[in-house]
Amino acid sequence: MSSPSETLHCVVRAPRDGETLALARSLLRSGDALLLLQDGVQAAFLEEFALPEGIEACVLMGDVLQRGLDPQRIRGFQPIDEAGFVALAARMRRQVCWA
Repeated sequence: MSSPSETLHCVVRAPRDGETLALARSLLRSGDALLLLQDGVQAAFLEEFALPEGIEACVLMGDVLQRGLDPQRIRGFQPIDEAGFVALAARMRRQVCWA
């Protein structure tokens, strides 16, 4: 039996192009984390976006607020601050940035 992947996938692009987010999602494995930041935070507001089980889903709150988005409308993602980002990155074995 294989161990969890423990890869942090950081998505920085807005979901409007679709390709980056879809590719990142297709490579997620149990034990991975998906962090939305910069323009990628917009994906946390999509109604039709679902993640596989066993994925830790986070969104950088500072980037949500900088873009004037309403944090109350975040769907399925745990808001974290910069310290939470550092802690998440420190826990993971690898990091991939989807830009």
